[in-house]
Amino acid sequence: MEHCPTCQQKIRKLNPHSMCRSKVALLEFIAAQNGEWVKISTGHKRQVVGDAAVLALRLQWFGLVEHGERRSGLYRVTPEGIAFLCGTHAVPKTIWCRDSKVVDRDTTMVTINSVKNVIFNREYWNNYSTHQRSYGINP
Repeated sequence: MEHCPTCQQKIRKLNPHSMCRSKVALLEFIAAQNGEWVKISTGHKRQVVGDAAVLALRLQWFGLVEHGERRSGLYRVTPEGIAFLCGTHAVPKTIWCRDSKVVDRDTTMVTINSVKNVIFNREYWNNYSTHQRSYGINP
């Protein structure tokens, strides 16, 4: 792990996030509520495959849903989210985040047709660290 030469603080890497089948399924669920706010939280009875609260946050980072009041767990689809589901809006293939903020975006754009069947399997997670990026001293 890298350390800042000035303060010696550990420099954490940027985490990559990409669209996948689970995020698309949650986006479809939220969009099916016709623009109404939907409560999404860990362990929610309508939880989609994976942790729905985490997936909803990542959909927000892609600009496909918006979050309600702080700590409310409320989300609703954005116009971009509807357009993405219709195949008329593209999102970056990968975004890199740190501290719940998007720091960098891939210039390659993807549509729903190229990600709706993507599943992050064991191999993906075993190699996750190879997709992380350095940030800070040598971004």
